[in-house]
Amino acid sequence: MNKIIYLLLGLALLALPASAAVSFSTPSPVDLTLGDPITLTGTAEHTTVIYLFMTGPGLNPTGVSLNDRQALAETGNMVKAYVTPAGSWEYTWYTQGISGKSGLSAGTYTLYASDTPQHAGALKKCTGCAYDTITVLLSLPVVQSTPSTKMGDIDIRATSGLTILLDGVPMGATPSVLRGVSTGIRVIELKSGSYYSWSERVAVSEGATVIINANPRALPKTGSVSVTSSPSGYPIIINGANTGTSTPGTITGLTTGLQIVELRAPGYNNWKRSVTVYPGKTEMLVADLVSPGAPATTGATPLPPPTGSLRVISSPAGANVNVGDQFYGITPVTIPDLATGPHQVTISLAGYSPWSGMVSIASGETLDLSPTLSPLPQPTPAPFPLPALCGALFIIFIGMRRR
Repeated sequence: MNKIIYLLLGLALLALPASAAVSFSTPSPVDLTLGDPITLTGTAEHTTVIYLFMTGPGLNPTGVSLNDRQALAETGNMVKAYVTPAGSWEYTWYTQGISGKSGLSAGTYTLYASDTPQHAGALKKCTGCAYDTITVLLSLPVVQSTPSTKMGDIDIRATSGLTILLDGVPMGATPSVLRGVSTGIRVIELKSGSYYSWSERVAVSEGATVIINANPRALPKTGSVSVTSSPSGYPIIINGANTGTSTPGTITGLTTGLQIVELRAPGYNNWKRSVTVYPGKTEMLVADLVSPGAPATTGATPLPPPTGSLRVISSPAGANVNVGDQFYGITPVTIPDLATGPHQVTISLAGYSPWSGMVSIASGETLDLSPTLSPLPQPTPAPFPLPALCGALFIIFIGMRRR
């Protein structure tokens, strides 16, 4: 009986990754007036990146970035906060810096912090994701302040090519001097897909130049996988190659995306797991190795078949998506509950060459696919042959003479 319980436990552990913890330290709910700043704080395990986004009145239900209400979380637009080696993180959110000047409406908002760049709907289904939420009660100011007619300058010194936002409005790229800025407390944000999110409040005085020496931290480009097994001491194999590290162990510097992790322990069944590696995150896997002679589990409740999701965003949008022979919709589309393993995906749109390829779905994960379709060449009209044209004109001329 104990062996049966041991086998069932092993199968369950094989199917699921170990969970990590992510939490907000900021108390919830939070009462804010639009224009107030708040420093969001929290803790996280096994990652150096925390992804922040929000949902609320008038916003896309899957979430938007904290600094741009038009930037959708489902397309990867999230604030990226740095997690220290001690496991803490913080990000100062300026509610007045929402892009678009339309700002936010009064109401109740939910702020998300996640160790994986997944939107609100996907996080609820993701077994390998850790996240936490807080509630923000946002009200509008009773009296709108009158814009100052006094001006100052802001000299921003930073790595070249970072997008500058002043109170949510794009103002070019770094390095740059912003001239004629209204006095008062202003918000500078620096954005780039290669750096952690950076923001700072700036006090602008009349006739003065504020110098900002910004040094945003570069985002990691690789991730890690940590594998623990029972029994331990077996080589960790990734994508068919022996890493030289045995369990328990962590493999660092892995390319982001899908990785196949294996343990081939003599006297035990081979163990294999598909896992998606994200930048800066360590995926935690637990393998309870099962020997071939383990008793049959007749009468036991079978584990549900593992499934994952596929999110397809094509350029241009509006393309048909087929997985195998089945049609699943028009891009952008998220296809849930696909069986784990390889699938043939075909994306087609009139006037463009179809895209086709194999993808591998991992249990509990959402795989992103963003192909760019190539337009078909337009046929060039064949010129009317000159001899035929001359012949036709001659026949018409003869016909008119006979009349």
